[in-house]
Amino acid sequence: MSDGGIESTRARILSAAALEIRQIGPRRMSVSGVATRLGMSHANVYHYFASKAALVEAVLNVWLRTVEVRLQDIVDGPDPADDKLERFLTTLARAYAEGQKADGAIFRLLAEPGVAVREAERHLRRVEGWLERIAEEGISTRLFHLSEVRRAAQLAGDLAASYCDPRMVLVRGGDVVSEQRRDRAIRAAVRALVGR
Repeated sequence: MSDGGIESTRARILSAAALEIRQIGPRRMSVSGVATRLGMSHANVYHYFASKAALVEAVLNVWLRTVEVRLQDIVDGPDPADDKLERFLTTLARAYAEGQKADGAIFRLLAEPGVAVREAERHLRRVEGWLERIAEEGISTRLFHLSEVRRAAQLAGDLAASYCDPRMVLVRGGDVVSEQRRDRAIRAAVRALVGR
């Protein structure tokens, strides 16, 4: 089978698994159910994904990849650290809020990882790493007043947690938060590092 055929089959399996997760949840989803939905054997699904957990994590990864590309672009951009931090936190908060609203079952894989715990932890470590990169840049340019990178990154994350922690976003659930309120909280987090 060509690489295009492999990727096409893999994408079909991921789509079917995402549909199963949306309809019956990740705990009840099974490799056999995904295979049946696709009219293939469960052995064929296992050819592409070593386990149910690997399949569920891959579904979450597909959703996270789009978010992470946008975040990486912000971190790698030429903007000053305070602008980067504000854009980073705002982008993350919007992505989580939109994900929770538009595709709650998949977002829940991040907020309540269960089967997808490794992928959720990997994403959260990347977010922490990016915050540390922004903090390091802000400290090295003397834009941020704190001197310890990890502490600065944690402070920013803690201050914006209501909007940037997937568990908090899930708990808020139907609580519609105005963009102005979210943006004020994020600006406050940035000001705490800039010291103004």
